[in-house]
Amino acid sequence: MDGNADLKSERKRIIEILGRAPEILTLPSVVNDVLDVVSRKTSSSLELTKIIESDPALTTRILAVANSAYYGFVKKISTISHAVVVLGFQEIQNIALSMSVVQLFDRKGSEFSEDLWRHSFAVGVATKMIAQYLTRKIDGKYFVSGLLHDVGKIFLSQYMPESFTRLLSVMDEKGNNYTYHALEETIFGITHAEVGEILLCSWMFPSDIVNAVSFHHTPSKATVDQIFPACIHLADLLCTIKGITPLKDHHFAAIDRDVIPLIQEVKQNFCTEDMTALLSQLDIEIERQGSFVSAFKKK
Repeated sequence: MDGNADLKSERKRIIEILGRAPEILTLPSVVNDVLDVVSRKTSSSLELTKIIESDPALTTRILAVANSAYYGFVKKISTISHAVVVLGFQEIQNIALSMSVVQLFDRKGSEFSEDLWRHSFAVGVATKMIAQYLTRKIDGKYFVSGLLHDVGKIFLSQYMPESFTRLLSVMDEKGNNYTYHALEETIFGITHAEVGEILLCSWMFPSDIVNAVSFHHTPSKATVDQIFPACIHLADLLCTIKGITPLKDHHFAAIDRDVIPLIQEVKQNFCTEDMTALLSQLDIEIERQGSFVSAFKKK
């Protein structure tokens, strides 16, 4: 693509497609009903239970998640009403939203697409692991944000396939010195983080999740709660170092060094040794959270 004019045109085209996201990338009506109930202060757990139970597939997946090792409940949760009580409205909403996004984009296709989802799930697990390591209050938003951190990349690969194929081809060229992110801006005129932010906003995700996804490469620039996007940032790095990435050897994201002092405020003397410890724990966590991850992919 030659010149700034072409780049601006490509960006404009992507923004226009994203503007139609509520029509072309619609979430199931049951999810909109869940959002409506959760947003109303006067809603009851019975209302939310009835809405979820109206969709057998969503019911099955939420119960599978509730009974996974992620939450570690001693007693089995066998009903949605019980799940709503123990998980809470916000958690149920985040689970329903993220499951629906996975169903929307999880198409069998290229090796890149398959590897990208594998990376996304691994980052979800790693984000929760890091949040716990930094003694954050643990809830599902960490997994959800890690899971969806690259939703903008998934969108670009599926809705701008020609340009995305070109990007991958350039990356494969001998002597290529460009990083993935540099190519993304050169070819699309927009980053996947910005695309992800627009998508999550259109689906009415909670603002803290939108913020975390938007700043997952530059957490120090986040305007609120920089540690949240920092958890995704570090998780992304760990998974890339582990080789859990669709970009193979082409891309190692640079750490946002400005966020390290902020992390050290909550975890004193956080350093390379901490990253090494987390790296060794990652495989164990991915295996342990297998049932949680698989619940999101059930059709």
